[in-house]
Amino acid sequence: MTHTSNPAPGYSFRDYTQALRDFIAAGYAVTGFAGYLTDPQTKHLILRHDCDNSVEQALRIARLDAEAGCESTFFVRVHARGYNLLSLPSLKALGEIESMGHAVELHLEGGFNDVFGGDNDSWADRQRVVFEAAVDRELTGFSLHEPARMGNLDFADRLLERWGGSVTYHAYESRFMMPSMKYLSDSSGHWREGHFALWVDKVPQLQVLTHPFWWFETTPAENY
Repeated sequence: MTHTSNPAPGYSFRDYTQALRDFIAAGYAVTGFAGYLTDPQTKHLILRHDCDNSVEQALRIARLDAEAGCESTFFVRVHARGYNLLSLPSLKALGEIESMGHAVELHLEGGFNDVFGGDNDSWADRQRVVFEAAVDRELTGFSLHEPARMGNLDFADRLLERWGGSVTYHAYESRFMMPSMKYLSDSSGHWREGHFALWVDKVPQLQVLTHPFWWFETTPAENY
């Protein structure tokens, strides 16, 4: 008799959707940051997507999340080469993402002061203005893109305190990271502690970060 084992989960849409369904079946609430902050559950997965390259790819993931009965938070860039946040296609995509019950927030990036002068604070303020113009509402949360370029988490903590008001969190706060909750990321297309599908019932609360660029329906070539 030949015994076959199930293949390890990968980056297909099927694997992604199955992982979400497994968490839900195990009794986890799967939401974005707002859902957790409003109504934290004993078993809770915060689902986060950093949109580095494409709003269209983010929209595909947003549809999968909604179909699985999940909510999530999408962080979008102002300075991305791959998309214009104020273009008609991007505005339509962001509107559709939020219409499904997901949240869109700011993926804050640095390095521009090295070329144009100023400082990270002034560039952060400028990015916030553009983001709020695109979504036509106040910012409520942000994540850092390549945190080392922005002074790491000390800068994020200080910026959160300075902005205050409607801005109630950033994604790397200690309450969303170890040891408060497990943090898993597919950065560079690699899960350093195993695919998030393998963490069902391993920990009660976790933040899972994905980058839509890595996920595909039939082949990675769909995305580049």
